[in-house]
Amino acid sequence: MIRVNSFTSILLPAIAAALLISTALTAAGQETRGLQGPAEGVLTVESAVKEGLEHSPDIQKARAVQSENEWRHFEALGAGFLPKISANAHHYLSDEFTVTNINFSGAILSFPGFYPRDSAEIDVTIPIFDGLANIHNLQSASLALDASTAELSYSEFQLKQEIRLAFYKTLAAGQLQSVAEQNVKTLEDHLKQVDTQKRGGVATNYDVLRVQVQLNEARADLIDTQDEYSNARKKLTQLLGLDADNRPLTGALPVPDSDRVRALRWDAMPKERPDIEALNLRAESAEKSRQAMATWYVPSVSVMGSYMWYNAQFFNVTVQDTGNYLNAYNVGIFLKWNIFDGGVSLAQEKESAYRTIQAEKTAEAAKLQMPFDFEYWKRRYLSNTDHYTSKKFDITRSEESVRIAKEEERAGTRTSTETLDAELDLFRHNVSFS
Repeated sequence: MIRVNSFTSILLPAIAAALLISTALTAAGQETRGLQGPAEGVLTVESAVKEGLEHSPDIQKARAVQSENEWRHFEALGAGFLPKISANAHHYLSDEFTVTNINFSGAILSFPGFYPRDSAEIDVTIPIFDGLANIHNLQSASLALDASTAELSYSEFQLKQEIRLAFYKTLAAGQLQSVAEQNVKTLEDHLKQVDTQKRGGVATNYDVLRVQVQLNEARADLIDTQDEYSNARKKLTQLLGLDADNRPLTGALPVPDSDRVRALRWDAMPKERPDIEALNLRAESAEKSRQAMATWYVPSVSVMGSYMWYNAQFFNVTVQDTGNYLNAYNVGIFLKWNIFDGGVSLAQEKESAYRTIQAEKTAEAAKLQMPFDFEYWKRRYLSNTDHYTSKKFDITRSEESVRIAKEEERAGTRTSTETLDAELDLFRHNVSFS
């Protein structure tokens, strides 16, 4: 009887290792081979990758993060280097002026306070110097933008690999389900044959019971493979960013090739990876942000100017009386020095410093993990490829086993049950490599 789970434990780990180790191969400039092009009404691995990049919420989120950092970069540029212009206007519908009483040698004179009923004002502020905080903030925002771009690139690469692996898992699960279905059908036919042979006195109760046990196990295996296919297909559909997808899969499982990775050495591999680059950029961005926070004790200098157009009349005037309007302006240099703010700025600087340390250590830990991952998946790939090759030779052995079993059955030295076992074994290996 076929044990349908044995194939999964051999070929799928090799496929998974191949997809993960392709990070190194891609960095070395090697290209992976795709399957046939997309066809209408079916799903290929390449069309699945294309749809996943278009619909995946994770990729859309990464793109939104990149766009957010683009605007944050613009914000840092505007906040630290570009002038600020603001305008305001007012018109009082009713008023009562304040009065100031002044004693002139016993005579009290009242002077009304003046403020225009109508005015329009434009204020302009140009930053001159803030302890280089504006430069550090702009550099931090620029590095964060580069990091988000690298993170988007790695997210797309990672999604491509996950979709390919999920596609192959679904394809393999479908083949295993076909094996299980064929196994059940063959055993049901064989049970009928054994019952007939038993009535003819050729088979025994043992033969009938043996086939019945095999049939029950085959039906249990069929249920397991159906569940595995359903779960694999749902996982693939989820990675594509779709609610449901019933298109048939087309393509063939890739054949592992140990020659592609056997000669690879970690010390000879390029070390550029978008995810590691993003972590390094995040650490540099955090350091620039810390440097900007560290300038809190430096005075800031700016040029400010204000221009006002106002109604100079006190009584019985309207907005339309533009002939009564006067101009006023002022221009000056302003200095602001944060001498003491309760330690808030100092605390923010220290918080930024420790965030920098966290980002640097995260990048360092990822770098230390890289050679381990490379060696681990290289060994997994090579070992599973060896298992794959040895199982491939089993096809030839199974073919010869079927031929011998049939000849010995005709000679009367083997039973039909033994011939059936040999045929099922051959069928299993052929489907595995189809």
